[in-house]
Amino acid sequence: MSKSFFIIPGFKDSASDKQYQWLISHIKKNGWKPIVVPVVWNYRTLTQNAVDFVDFYHKNKGEENQILGFSYGAVVTLLSATKVNPDHIYLCSLSPDFKEDFATMPNWLKKYIGKKRCEDILTRSAVTLAKELKVPATIFYSEKEAVDFPSIKKRAEETAKYAQDTKLIIVSNSPHQIDSREYIESLKNNLRF
Repeated sequence: MSKSFFIIPGFKDSASDKQYQWLISHIKKNGWKPIVVPVVWNYRTLTQNAVDFVDFYHKNKGEENQILGFSYGAVVTLLSATKVNPDHIYLCSLSPDFKEDFATMPNWLKKYIGKKRCEDILTRSAVTLAKELKVPATIFYSEKEAVDFPSIKKRAEETAKYAQDTKLIIVSNSPHQIDSREYIESLKNNLRF
């Protein structure tokens, strides 16, 4: 049986970058095929990235499929989940990038992501997406992120509250970094192989 495990990286990252190498090795070691999702971040909105991913998924899916997205990659995962219907999704440090989050988004961040991405944020509701989610999901955020970025904690907890089949994991004191010791340990303990 072919088992595909898709990795969608965070903003401006590639899933083939150094911080994802441990995850690729871990997936292989557990008998799944890691699939590094190519994301074009420049001049693209997350809605466009999600459309691109749906096409990529259908061309690369196996008989069993899981998707892990980190940060902005978690937004792409959530946006795509009901369209591709994988066996499980992992939302790691889900970015607060939805219309419910826009009012509290810092101005420096709005400037950093740009006008088109800001307009795109207002087209999606995290609560609606969570309520429509039928795919089992594991949602991660860290204690340190909750202090540094309270909106990441709020988005994770609200998504877990409204989605049907979710497990919420609070990673011990990790920064917003998928290859921190704490994040690695938490993922290894909670990925379903």
